[in-house]
Amino acid sequence: MDESRSPSELLPPELSPAAVNVYRRALEEGEFRFEDAVAVSGLPRDQVAECRDALVASQLLQPSSESPGTLVPVNPELAIARLAEPIESTIRSYRQAMESTRERLLLLMPAYLGRTASGSASGGLEIITEAAEVQLLVNHAVDTCSKEWLSVQPGGARDPIALQQALPRDLEAVHRGVRVRSLYQHTTRTQLSIRSYVSAMAEAGAQIRTADQLAERMFIFDRELAFIPRRSQPGQPPGAVVVREPVLISFLCTLFDQFWANAMPFITDGPGYQNVSSELRVALLGLLAQGLKDEVVAKRLGMSVRTCRRHIASIMQELGAESRFEAGVKAAQLGLLTSSELE
Repeated sequence: MDESRSPSELLPPELSPAAVNVYRRALEEGEFRFEDAVAVSGLPRDQVAECRDALVASQLLQPSSESPGTLVPVNPELAIARLAEPIESTIRSYRQAMESTRERLLLLMPAYLGRTASGSASGGLEIITEAAEVQLLVNHAVDTCSKEWLSVQPGGARDPIALQQALPRDLEAVHRGVRVRSLYQHTTRTQLSIRSYVSAMAEAGAQIRTADQLAERMFIFDRELAFIPRRSQPGQPPGAVVVREPVLISFLCTLFDQFWANAMPFITDGPGYQNVSSELRVALLGLLAQGLKDEVVAKRLGMSVRTCRRHIASIMQELGAESRFEAGVKAAQLGLLTSSELE
């Protein structure tokens, strides 16, 4: 078989309604009879011949072992199996070739990680400057991790298309036994697309929680590989630091566990904000008490500035405060900066 051919080239053409009717006629008669097919269908002889050839290519007609020269109809399931075998063989070949290539190239990792050239880091750290390259490496890590995948994803709304594209890959990780724990911010609970994503992941066995505030984005795979943002100054181009150093990996895992312990389970069949509203209000009051600008507060809580200002206005009205800072101070004086006071 020519493995350079694409999967579409290995498949037969789509069957026309006329070919389907010819197949049904063959089922009724127990064999394909050319003259009968012409007479019953009313089709030109060349078109009946095309239908026959399409059915043979689809493995739905095959030569009879008992009567040479006679074509008999085949069970569609058997036809599917025969068509799939060369494609599955090609896939196996590609996987074996890719695994062999991966093993050969990974032999060079110690040399690559030990380099000290400008723009790189040694000691189990690697700097990736291109966002597309980072995404490619993260996707590969999701595909190859075998034990655990931890993620911290701050911010509010998520791209629905990106979520839909990621779901099959993420579910595959759960199905092969990877323990998946993900952290989002409370504000994601109102987004229908992420609730749908979380529902599918949770049903498969993933654990997902939300918190009022989270640190930077972080992914940890099998407690051996981590991705953290490459951001040493504002406005820096996107990128990531790839971490393989065991001590630093252990620190990041401990940090994740602290966030996880203080987060709340994301229950998709429950309310959106309602079961986290007290914690969200406490966090907002605490940030107001620090005198932070609306834009900073909104970013910390993963919500839009407009939504943030609406919450602030409601709180100011409740407290009878004339400024945001005064609202935060009054909340502190009244002992409202603990969630128990707001429940």
